[in-house]
Amino acid sequence: MPETSGSQPPGGSAAWASWIAFVAVMMMLIGVFSVIAGLAAVTDDGFMTRTTGTGEVFLLSVQAVGFVWMVVGVIVTWTGWALIQGRDWARFLTIFLVCIHSITDLLTVNSHPFLSLLFILVNLTILYGVTVKWEVAKTGMGD
Repeated sequence: MPETSGSQPPGGSAAWASWIAFVAVMMMLIGVFSVIAGLAAVTDDGFMTRTTGTGEVFLLSVQAVGFVWMVVGVIVTWTGWALIQGRDWARFLTIFLVCIHSITDLLTVNSHPFLSLLFILVNLTILYGVTVKWEVAKTGMGD
């Protein structure tokens, strides 16, 4: 039975709110995968040396890179959780993290091109989701 009280649904778009939810879940998945890759780099000496041929990545040891990945993974996961809640600061932190992640993916295109290009595509999708119609999405989330 349709509602006839004359009430209007809140402004905003549930579709754009769904985009933000998708972006937030992708951020949390990327964060968890970064933590797992960091653990692998810390515990397995040959994790990255199979592709680079040395024990260093960007003048850092593989273990140091692993610890950085774990810390960044926790930050990315936390930011994704804040995005679901509609926090404005999480939007800006997401834009910053996605730009940095895309640059680092460009640096690793030689060692694993398909995976790097896939991550760049996911990063662009995330960037699209948090920059286009943010206010409409926030209103659609009930804020």
